[in-house]
Amino acid sequence: AGQDPVEMFNKYPGRFQLFHLKDMYEETAPYFDVIKDDISPVGAGLIDFKRILAAKDVAGMKHFFVEDDNQGNGKPFEGIETSINNITTNILV
Repeated sequence: AGQDPVEMFNKYPGRFQLFHLKDMYEETAPYFDVIKDDISPVGAGLIDFKRILAAKDVAGMKHFFVEDDNQGNGKPFEGIETSINNITTNILV
């Protein structure tokens, strides 16, 4: 929502056990009003998840989950498959 999560992790270490990962193509405010055409698979949009997940130990992360809204193409399983591939081959390496 327009905040720097790593800054929040450093300010409040150990308090972020669950991560909710969701990505978007457009960086336009208000961030809570993102329309479905702006939603992208995790790792394919604007959010720097590699940087965010690199700080997972400071944050206290135990689990994360991916939200892949229907991205407007009517093929939600393609989006989640791309997200999983991006997370396992590009972000968490």
